Amino acid sequence: MKKSNILLFALATLVLFGSCSTNIERKKPNVIVILADDLGYAGLSCFGGEGIATPHLDKLAQNGVKCTNFYANSTVCSPTRVALFSGRYQQRVGLDHIYFHCVDSVGLDPKTNPSLPLIMKDAGYKTGVFGKWHLGSGEAFQPKQHGFDEFTGFLDGNIDFVTKHNTESEVDWFVHHQPSTQEGYVTNLLNQAVVDFIDKEHEHPFFIYLPEAAVHVPMQGPNDAPLRTDDFYVYAVQHKFPKNEYMRRYSEMVKSMDDGVGMIMQALRKYNIEDNTLIIFTSDNGGEGVGVKHGKVNGEHRGHKVQLYEGGIKVPALFYWKGQLTPSTNENKMLTMDLLPTIMDICDIEYTLPYQLDGISVKESVFENKPIAERDLFWMHTDRIAMQRGNLKFLWLTNGIELYDLKADPLEQINLAESQAYQSELKQMQEACLAWKEQTATGFPGQRQFGDGVRTPWPCTRDLDTYNAGKKYYWENDGPLIR
Repeated sequence: MKKSNILLFALATLVLFGSCSTNIERKKPNVIVILADDLGYAGLSCFGGEGIATPHLDKLAQNGVKCTNFYANSTVCSPTRVALFSGRYQQRVGLDHIYFHCVDSVGLDPKTNPSLPLIMKDAGYKTGVFGKWHLGSGEAFQPKQHGFDEFTGFLDGNIDFVTKHNTESEVDWFVHHQPSTQEGYVTNLLNQAVVDFIDKEHEHPFFIYLPEAAVHVPMQGPNDAPLRTDDFYVYAVQHKFPKNEYMRRYSEMVKSMDDGVGMIMQALRKYNIEDNTLIIFTSDNGGEGVGVKHGKVNGEHRGHKVQLYEGGIKVPALFYWKGQLTPSTNENKMLTMDLLPTIMDICDIEYTLPYQLDGISVKESVFENKPIAERDLFWMHTDRIAMQRGNLKFLWLTNGIELYDLKADPLEQINLAESQAYQSELKQMQEACLAWKEQTATGFPGQRQFGDGVRTPWPCTRDLDTYNAGKKYYWENDGPLIR
């Protein structure tokens, strides 16, 4: 071959290789966000769960970034989901409690708030949600309005894992955005729906949101009987279970969720896209009170769901991206609301909406384990608020004010509120909470007075004695009875 031809061939090869490299570099990464429901800090075996087997999630943690100081934005369901979708404190949209399924006129409005799935869809992603919605049941707030191409799951806060009856005793199940009578165990159906979506969309960049039903009540494993039917309804009966029965159901529910992660990983490998897929796993709040009673679902942390102690808001979290993330343990403080700006940063999506974000991108922390600058953090639920400033945690509760040094006292056992040495910090943090509420909270949250004991009214009241025809749920010997 002539020297000139060799040079031309080499030049063409470089151009072609450079073009291919640019295409590879510019290929949008797939994103999968898995949000467990009521899974406490020790809900996975890799976070110290007792009697829990989560091999697939453990492997992601082992080969990814395990976040040991991650917090849900709230201690109950809907507010954390609002923070995830909006990248903001949920109080900015007037929410500090939960959305009620019986009221279809309120919800997270994508027309007046940031919405992560809409942002991803506008950036060219195929979008799918599989699981619990709980962001408003009215048509204006449902998944399709938020930009989801696909929806399999339910709108309410929880359903029977077998019959799909929600808190209104209605079958609440959708497939392809349409009401469905699909049979099967909820978690298994969601697992398969995600795999089907990957089968369909693997050639396109996709955003998958998997808000699990597990491990929220009613507590049911794959082979357990229904707890809600057309002629009998209970919200929850876990307090009637003996310890071994509760933990058996809890561990089976977690295992089914973990099995789904295994199915997802298998699907990604089938299409050779694992190394172009970011997976984020966390929970919407801490484990519930009965779980704390029967097992250490929150580890050693004090408190549980609904409370603002660490057990109610500190949750497991991990990031996994094969070949992109160095396996590590990350101790920086992060919140659910940080996920939206982080995902946008990782996917190189510019934020152009006019709404203020409260979350920050933690990309550099996740990818390079760089420290995150200290910031005041707030958790508001009904008439109560918690705040972290450095190592200090301030709580303004219905029954008084508390202050803890989380570095010296991570289990919140020593209340420093009466200590003369901390009165200046106490006053400053109390004033900061009032100022934050004034600047951030709208609607009902903006009208609240901390510590006044006023609770959110519950509009979904029913005569269950009449509905159940006098029947009650009992646990006797080794099994349930309804009589």
